[in-house]
Amino acid sequence: MAQQLILSIPAPILTYDAYAELQGQDKKDVYNAVHLGRLPVYTPPTNGDENSARVKKYINMVALYADAAKQAGIEIKIG
Repeated sequence: MAQQLILSIPAPILTYDAYAELQGQDKKDVYNAVHLGRLPVYTPPTNGDENSARVKKYINMVALYADAAKQAGIEIKIG
C-alpha cells in the first residue's frame, strides 16, 4: 500500500504582503523574488476593459507547494 501525505494549504493564493508576513520576510524581498521569477504568481482573469498589467497579482501557494513536493520527489495527486 502506498503511503499518503495530506497537506492543508491555508489559502490557495496570498497577497504579496501576507506572504511576506507568513514567511517572516521583508515585503521588498517578496516583490524582488516575484520580479526574478522565483515565486509563482496568480493573475486573476480580466475583462477586455482592464489593463492586465494593473491587475493585482497574488502568490500562488498551490503552485509553490507542488513545486516543493516535486523537488522533494513526492508525487502530488489533486482531486
